[in-house]
Amino acid sequence: MTEPIGNPHYINQMNKIKIVTLIRNTESISRADIARESGLSAPTVSRIVDGLIDKGIVQEIGKGNSHGGRRPKLLKFSAADNGIIGIDLGTTNIYGVLTDFDANIIAEIRRPTRVEEGFPKVMERTSEVIEALMSSPENSTRMIHGIGMAVAGLINRRRNIVEFSPDFHWHNVDVVGALAGKHDIPVIFDNVTRVMAIGEKWYGIGKTCSDFICVNVGYGIGAGIVVDGQPMYGPFGMAGEFGHITLAKDSTIQCECGNYGCLEALASGHAIAKAAQVELNSGGKSLLRDLCNGQVGLITAEMVAAAAKQGDLVAWEIFDRAMEYLGVGIASLVNLFTPEVVIIGGGVSQAGEILFDRVRRTVLARSMNKISEGLLIKPATFGAKAAVMGAVSLILKDVLSLKTAVR
Repeated sequence: MTEPIGNPHYINQMNKIKIVTLIRNTESISRADIARESGLSAPTVSRIVDGLIDKGIVQEIGKGNSHGGRRPKLLKFSAADNGIIGIDLGTTNIYGVLTDFDANIIAEIRRPTRVEEGFPKVMERTSEVIEALMSSPENSTRMIHGIGMAVAGLINRRRNIVEFSPDFHWHNVDVVGALAGKHDIPVIFDNVTRVMAIGEKWYGIGKTCSDFICVNVGYGIGAGIVVDGQPMYGPFGMAGEFGHITLAKDSTIQCECGNYGCLEALASGHAIAKAAQVELNSGGKSLLRDLCNGQVGLITAEMVAAAAKQGDLVAWEIFDRAMEYLGVGIASLVNLFTPEVVIIGGGVSQAGEILFDRVRRTVLARSMNKISEGLLIKPATFGAKAAVMGAVSLILKDVLSLKTAVR
């Protein structure tokens, strides 16, 4: 429930956010300068700053120049002494990182997910990754403020569960509950694509724009939509299921969600690989047979992109058709939300220009000229690490909102 703006607790919280943001965005600043720039009283600034120092989020680093009277004590955001654990819970790997508050990676671990073993086993392996990061030598002096996780699926924010994940074949699973008792620090998770968008807002392209869309093209497809600087959730937290818009109503290709003709069934990494497998099993001649060593069932979207880049006609047609579908879908998002930038990440985006060139041409052809004029379509800032850096941002966002930082 949103607190009324006149509520004293709300006002206090906003004051804290204003102060910690000022400190974070400057190399060093005095209490007097904070009071002057924020418009808050000196006693309010001192009380909040003392709380931030007690929590280790801010530190005093010496004295500044005097403008008459005593030299002021300077404050600095304590990025290096504080840590965050980010987890990208993928269908192939559990990728975990330990970072400082400036998102510098201090340690990283990658373990196989083994989805087929079920939710409890996946959570056990996730817990092992977290424990290994927390006990790593690089973490001997840092205060860990939380664990952020990126998870594919429909996240019900009211119930704080993964209500459905077609990628993992999970229904109504409690990620936080499964990790509770094993780690005594906060765990925050969200849909992987929205997490990527939050990461772009805090550390990437989104720092300089307030309206953008992050499209994640991997095993599945999703969209993280940011409007006026805020991620779109919807009433239950399930907004952004871009991959499940119907683009081919008469298609015989069934999506993991059960519908037919979804964008995800036509343009995801899984769809690209499956289309190539069908083509080769029908006798198609392609470099892909060599790339998969004759084991057609092992063909991946990465192989299809690699063969397409080498001029293989079968691979090129499969990949190009998928990217045209993706471009048509993105054009609809552009017409609906008029973003400044569309950011594309996920495993399939690593194909590079053969993806971006086709998508750009299709979006320009299919969207309204006045709306798409000046539109930028760019790769995710952190490439293959976009999801895990977004997971780190979930915790930093929480800390800087002071939900878990200062009483």
